[in-house]
Amino acid sequence: MSHLQVSLFQHIKNIMPANLSLVDEIADVLEISNDSAYRRIRGEKEISFEEIQKLSNRFKISIDQILNLKNDSMLFSGNFIHPDRFDFLKYLDDQYINLSYIEGFREKVVINFSKDIPFFYYYMFPEIAAFKSFAFMRTLLRFPAAQSKFSLKEIQHVFFEKVKKIAQVVCRIPFIEIMNVENILTTLRQIEYYKDTGVFATKEEVELIYKKLYEMIDHMENICAVGKKHMPGQKPLHADAVVKVYVNDFVIGDNSNVVVANEKKMCFINHNVIHFMLTQDETFCNYSYDFIQNIIQKSNLISEVGERDRAMFFNMIRQRIELYQKNEVNTLNKMLPHY
Repeated sequence: MSHLQVSLFQHIKNIMPANLSLVDEIADVLEISNDSAYRRIRGEKEISFEEIQKLSNRFKISIDQILNLKNDSMLFSGNFIHPDRFDFLKYLDDQYINLSYIEGFREKVVINFSKDIPFFYYYMFPEIAAFKSFAFMRTLLRFPAAQSKFSLKEIQHVFFEKVKKIAQVVCRIPFIEIMNVENILTTLRQIEYYKDTGVFATKEEVELIYKKLYEMIDHMENICAVGKKHMPGQKPLHADAVVKVYVNDFVIGDNSNVVVANEKKMCFINHNVIHFMLTQDETFCNYSYDFIQNIIQKSNLISEVGERDRAMFFNMIRQRIELYQKNEVNTLNKMLPHY
């Protein structure tokens, strides 16, 4: 058990941000003194099954990983969103905590394979983030509180503060993003659906969302040009991180993220449109990482270099926004008779 135990604590140390103390974390999780934690870390005192369970729950480690078992099982963790007990503001707080955790690593990068425009760009433009959140809660989750018309006047001011805070921490984390022109269609179809069904409180609200979409695309193009994420209306700060943006015309992603932190990998897997599961399973994460690396090899880099391709990419997105804004796109809801 001793060598497995030492390997376990080494694994935990590797997946922890550099600014955290392994001894302090183990002592806190197991509710023991630092001296007792040291003895377990060095393998001088065996850990109990109860302690293994606590460590597994806290650091999202499977028993297979601990015992180095090779089989087809994998451990995923995550939460389902239930309308009757979901606190959206707490959900935003949890996102901020998770991103701050990633930021704490000395070496880190988040690789996003997009189906939609990466959501963190929406957070830079809170009006769009408010609309997207409303759409998810109203149509996908059927929240009772979201069954009224959409109006920015009804959005709590604290929402705008929290999404801005998330956007700021995202700017300090290096990203690699793989996008496709069609990523914008998810949001455009949501806007169109709510236009057709009369969910917007006023026409002015619709036009404001379109205006913010154009502003977001302009800002994304600027981010690509300088190769660093930064907040709208600002120049890149020293603390802002590098972003590499690739365009792939062949395949659209699934909004999953691979995080590489101090050479350890984590995968956030999107499921049921808006939910995510986390795994640190080594085999799964390595396979996902290698798969995305293959996609990157077949994609065009448009950040910092590739000015012509970059301009074409964002102009095509603007053209799609314009078509929807001018009601020049047929939707099924427009074509069906209304009684």
